[in-house]
Amino acid sequence: MFQNILCCIDGSEHALRAAEQACVLAQKFGGSLTLLIVAKELKPSAQVKRFIELEHLSGEPQYVLDEYTEDIMDKAKDVAAASGLTEVRTEIKTGNPARAIMEFAERRKVDTIVLGRRGMGDIEGVLLGSVSHKVASLAKCTVVTTR
Repeated sequence: MFQNILCCIDGSEHALRAAEQACVLAQKFGGSLTLLIVAKELKPSAQVKRFIELEHLSGEPQYVLDEYTEDIMDKAKDVAAASGLTEVRTEIKTGNPARAIMEFAERRKVDTIVLGRRGMGDIEGVLLGSVSHKVASLAKCTVVTTR
């Protein structure tokens, strides 16, 4: 346990505290740490695609999300560096957060998942159940949630 740690981050304060806790576990037990962001994939409407064409804009609306995602990852890497961890893997996936976390954890044989109890999706969490609740319910490994 605590040898292959996955920390899921989304830019929320709870996620940054999860990153801090994951670093403590990795250091204390000599485990490896992977920071994972699951971003929602932007699917622009036909009107937005047409606007991009008409205005001769390059790129996709996804670039805004990509830049935001990189900022979030940089903050989490700063937390890891401040804790003294030098070897931290990073991954960015797109899709349904709970499903992507579970698939990643199973594929990478993760033994511990660390994530914030409440993330950026508070409204969706109230209506559909939070990502942390889904992960804790479905995971086949230890799940640590932070406040």
